[in-house]
Amino acid sequence: MMDKHGQEITVKINGKERPFTTDKPIETNILENEKEAEPRPSASFQQKKRKKRSPIIGALNARIKSAIFSIMMAVIIGTSFGFIVLNVIPKEKEHSGQTLETELPVPAESKDPTGQAAESANEAAASSFTVSVIQAGVFTDREAAAAYARQLQSSAIPVVAVGEKPVALFIAVGSDKQQLQAINERYKQKTHSTYIKFLSFASTDRERKPVIKAGEALYREMAAISAILLGKGDVHKEEWKKLESDYKQFISQTLPNDDNIKRYVSHMKAAYNLLIAYKTNQQEELLQKTQQELLEALKSYIAVFPLRS
Repeated sequence: MMDKHGQEITVKINGKERPFTTDKPIETNILENEKEAEPRPSASFQQKKRKKRSPIIGALNARIKSAIFSIMMAVIIGTSFGFIVLNVIPKEKEHSGQTLETELPVPAESKDPTGQAAESANEAAASSFTVSVIQAGVFTDREAAAAYARQLQSSAIPVVAVGEKPVALFIAVGSDKQQLQAINERYKQKTHSTYIKFLSFASTDRERKPVIKAGEALYREMAAISAILLGKGDVHKEEWKKLESDYKQFISQTLPNDDNIKRYVSHMKAAYNLLIAYKTNQQEELLQKTQQELLEALKSYIAVFPLRS
């Protein structure tokens, strides 16, 4: 609206009357008001921009972490494998060698590089006496061994204690390990633990009396037959004939004046008579008694000819 009395013109802007002039300051104020009216970018819009960047950064961080984890695992696995190769495997090989040496000991003569010692070693290996036994345990305390032996005998298991410290309990004998497998399965049910063991004796032809040499052939024959029959196997007629022939050869030998050898011969004769009785009566108890006599004979034999070490 215009005032008649003056040259001032006023206009209403935002509900307020302002003087209208052609000066630039008014235009400036209007522009400033318009700028103030323009909406400012909100904080949520800025956060959205940041959120758009975060998946890329997160994926990059995840890849870096995965790479670091893979490197660490590769280092740990490589270190562990190296430790196993350098420490565990050599120990296992060493343990296997010790076990083989214990079961199949080398005679002391073979360590001598001279030709005479090598010849003596070959002679001992060719003529040495070998059998296999079932061992029911080894004890450092002789009284404990005796108590367990009585327990085995009450279960109708033959047993003999061999050695002093330690004391080993033998509960069956055969000419080889295979013959004792079936007996071992039976005895496992009545014993704490069993182990089939190969025995080799350090004796040569020059050391053994004729009665001992003849007794070794007879012993292996009786051990084989009694073990096979006790394991529910069959024995051919030829084996019985050979047994009779070996026994005649054995009793024809002169008996030396040695208490251990005398006991050995006595147990051998008893074992033979029991085995022949079984052939007639077919009573298993006679086989167990045969095995008991053979174990006693083996104990006397060990007293004369020690085991190889």
